[in-house]
Amino acid sequence: MNIYHLKYFLDAARLGSVSKSAQLNLVGHSAVSQAIKSLEEHFGVPLIFHSKRLFQLTPEGELCLNEATHMLNQLEEMKHKIQTNTDEVRGELVIWAPQSLIVDSLYQTLEIYQKRFPLVKIKLFTGAATQVRGAVLSGNVHIGLVVDDGHLTPFNQRIIKGGEFILIDKNAKSSPEKRGIIVSSMEKVEVHHLIKNYKSTFKKNLPIKMEVMSWGVIKTLVEKDFGVGYVPDYCVTKELSEGRLQKLPSPRLQFKYQVKAIWAKNKQLPKNAQHFVDLLKAQSK
Repeated sequence: MNIYHLKYFLDAARLGSVSKSAQLNLVGHSAVSQAIKSLEEHFGVPLIFHSKRLFQLTPEGELCLNEATHMLNQLEEMKHKIQTNTDEVRGELVIWAPQSLIVDSLYQTLEIYQKRFPLVKIKLFTGAATQVRGAVLSGNVHIGLVVDDGHLTPFNQRIIKGGEFILIDKNAKSSPEKRGIIVSSMEKVEVHHLIKNYKSTFKKNLPIKMEVMSWGVIKTLVEKDFGVGYVPDYCVTKELSEGRLQKLPSPRLQFKYQVKAIWAKNKQLPKNAQHFVDLLKAQSK
């Protein structure tokens, strides 16, 4: 048994899936399965009910989950104390964020941070908001960056910047009704807002052409003349300023958003992570 066995088991238990634990830890499915098997052999009891359809902990597994959580939290605190026992900013900084935030906003801050704190090793992972939240809760991540979607109660939060969702196309005079609108998901609150306002304004249903679970991909499809896109304005700032994309009139009020840095409420933000959040905030002004 080693610390990685506990880590893989802990993530699988929290996420309710061996596959999700493997994805989070960048290992194969078999590595997580073998870790759980090794723990069961070490403790001499089954930790999960072995079923192909359902991941469920045994009572002993629940106890192992609680004890492993406590143990790994203590190790993380010890690591934090050791790394901060110096005036130098060093150590590891693990960040999860949606790809659109990294490509369109975060890269400049990363460049400045690396020059300012060269002893910090940055690990950067991409994922949708649900993946970012899960990664932060797992304890693997120092900072998550997300657009607030109303599901951030379990986290400490800091607002980085705000903006609004907009309709975009290559031609400022294009018709969303004729072109069709590409949205991220019918389940997203900002899409519900657009559907309601469109209906109230034009007495018609929103002409949704496609659902694409990536604002970056939506932007690319619009650039390729595939239709009208609905995205947060931060991910098209450059394209709008260069005239490659145009902002279209939105029905009634536009939906406001906030980009937030999040971390687990039971975690103390390490010094290197605090510096990164402060730099993000400063860069967004």
